Amino acid sequence: PRLGGTGPGAVLAGGVFAVSRLPWQWSMAAEVFSLNNLFVGLLFSLAVCFHCADTPAQRSKYGCWGALCCGLGLCNQHTLVLFVVLIVPWVLLRLHAHQELSLRTLVLLGTCFLGGFLPYAYLPLSSFLNRARWSWGDQTTLSGFLTHLLRAEYGTFSLAKTESSVGLAQMLQAQLDHCVRDLSLPVLVLAGTGLVLVSGDRRRRSLPWLLAAMLCLYSLFFAWRANLDISRPLFLAVVERFWMQSDAVLCVLAGLGLAALCSGLECRLGAGALWRGLG
Repeated sequence: PRLGGTGPGAVLAGGVFAVSRLPWQWSMAAEVFSLNNLFVGLLFSLAVCFHCADTPAQRSKYGCWGALCCGLGLCNQHTLVLFVVLIVPWVLLRLHAHQELSLRTLVLLGTCFLGGFLPYAYLPLSSFLNRARWSWGDQTTLSGFLTHLLRAEYGTFSLAKTESSVGLAQMLQAQLDHCVRDLSLPVLVLAGTGLVLVSGDRRRRSLPWLLAAMLCLYSLFFAWRANLDISRPLFLAVVERFWMQSDAVLCVLAGLGLAALCSGLECRLGAGALWRGLG
């Protein structure tokens, strides 16, 4: 609502993602993906709050909460790093544009970010006390801790230690097929429309462009590193769980697209009250 206004756009963005197949399916399983969806949503919300903040105090508050959320999210799911590597420079550039970037600000943001990694302190403590029901190995040594942190058993930045894989184009095509099937073609059209329509607004366009960059980076990197043969249903089920993170971006952009279309119709038809009522 802060970026695109209340009404149809906000309902579409949240509603499409909430009722799509993958979030429902994986909310039933004890996996990291539902919690990752929460952190993605928090990052989007805090980014919008930061973008719309009017005072240095507000930008500092939302920046610190965002940094903490980035750290906590990375403790849960490593793929969030593909969003974080774009959000961090975007925040710093905006602070610099407002002449609010200083050593004190960097230290404060860095402290909040590192504070988000505090849950990792449980690993060596649990390993030392030997009280965990299930263990990820010896975490009392630096090498053991890094082995778990970098997922060395599976292959760092890979889904499995295997030589089998599919091409980049085939994986991207599979993701596109999923989006058309589970989100629908109109949602994809609205996402593209929203990106085009807000590009003319210098005040609002930086955040939608950031979202588009996050979507492109995530989709390309994941398609490159997802080294599983998705022609096999079991491996396809493993891969498609990771598409929820990019689905969230598409839903937000689609909401912005619908909000921009409604706003344009209000201006042209002069029926703002009617459109707000319908929304």
